[in-house]
Amino acid sequence: MADLRRRARPLALALAAVFAIGFISEIVAAARFVHLLGARALIIIYPLGGVALLAVALVEMTWIDRIRRDRAFVLVCLAYAATFTVALCLVAVPSTTVVGTGLVWLLADQLNFLLPLIVWAIIGDVFNAGEGRRIYPWITSWRYGGQMVGLVVPTVAPLLMVALGTPLPWILIACPVGLVALAVLVPRSLRGRSIGQGSARTESTLESIRTAWGVVSGVKAFTAMFVTSLLAFVAGMALEGSFLTQADAALHSEAQLEVLYGLTLTVVFAICWILQRFAITALMEKLDIPGSLAVLPVAVVVAAVVVAAGVGLGTLGLVILGVVLWRVPWWSIDDVARRSALALIPDERRTRVSFVVDLVPFAVGLVVAGGTIAATAALHVPILASLVALPVGAASIPTSRVMVARWQDALLSPQLKRRKRLAE
Repeated sequence: MADLRRRARPLALALAAVFAIGFISEIVAAARFVHLLGARALIIIYPLGGVALLAVALVEMTWIDRIRRDRAFVLVCLAYAATFTVALCLVAVPSTTVVGTGLVWLLADQLNFLLPLIVWAIIGDVFNAGEGRRIYPWITSWRYGGQMVGLVVPTVAPLLMVALGTPLPWILIACPVGLVALAVLVPRSLRGRSIGQGSARTESTLESIRTAWGVVSGVKAFTAMFVTSLLAFVAGMALEGSFLTQADAALHSEAQLEVLYGLTLTVVFAICWILQRFAITALMEKLDIPGSLAVLPVAVVVAAVVVAAGVGLGTLGLVILGVVLWRVPWWSIDDVARRSALALIPDERRTRVSFVVDLVPFAVGLVVAGGTIAATAALHVPILASLVALPVGAASIPTSRVMVARWQDALLSPQLKRRKRLAE
């Protein structure tokens, strides 16, 4: 295990840095955007963020598996660093600060969901599936460390920046600087490692989609995993939106809302970190990959019931508890199990397939959540979001059972040529 950790440490640090940058930009941009636009911010950003994620993913899918994985990481880091620089210039100009702030928030979603997929693809190259089951929980624990740093820095930094008379958005300068540093340091740490070389074959966007979806649709267990995730994230993001709107209505203060959201995420991260250090590996060994993936659907149904009760009773504490119940399994056992499942995908297809399995459910969840929040506000029915989430989440349980039942068949599929590595 010590040797595995030594090999994994540079990539674990890179993953932590990516999430730290992503959370710093998300928290700072979210606070400023809500301050500028009020409650409309979520209705705008959620759908726009989901569509932007899908659009960028479609662009990246055409070339991401055709070149060396480390080179892909460098290109994406530098592209985001350049876009961040443009966004910060817009933030600095009063007439364009709203547009610039919104762009930073959208970039935060990109960083938190697209760039980590490339890091995980590299990790999948370095470790076989058998090693991954042991080392992935440890790597994921570093991710939580990065997220906590990304949460603490923008919470504490304003105390110093206000005292010095420094504009709060200046903290965002750390984001492009950090991305450039990652683009320089990560390739150096991978010298001599076995990294996916890419197929060097040109594909159109449609061909890339067909290739990725061909793997998902050709393996029944992966099809069920995709449908399960889609339903679970549609339900989960609706609950997330319900929490934010309920908290905003109860607190009537942007500062209090930011503190509450930050503290809630801190509790989630602390629980996830403890679980990763002491429980997830044992649970993965007991439940195996498909059983571990079946935990989130049950959790989101329980969370929907708790959130609905909280909204109905006017108890914000229950709403917060529901969000914790949804987020903890998402960021712990489900995340590790998903990484392990994707390790079975052939190198030349893995990143594109991960875009489909990881990103599409979250992006669709954002879009639907934006519509749900808008309907809740328009109809003045606060419990609507949780009422939508409950049956949608419940529908993900039968599909998760199909995934579990078909998993052994999947290991024999010619689509998963890496299946022998699972025995290693």
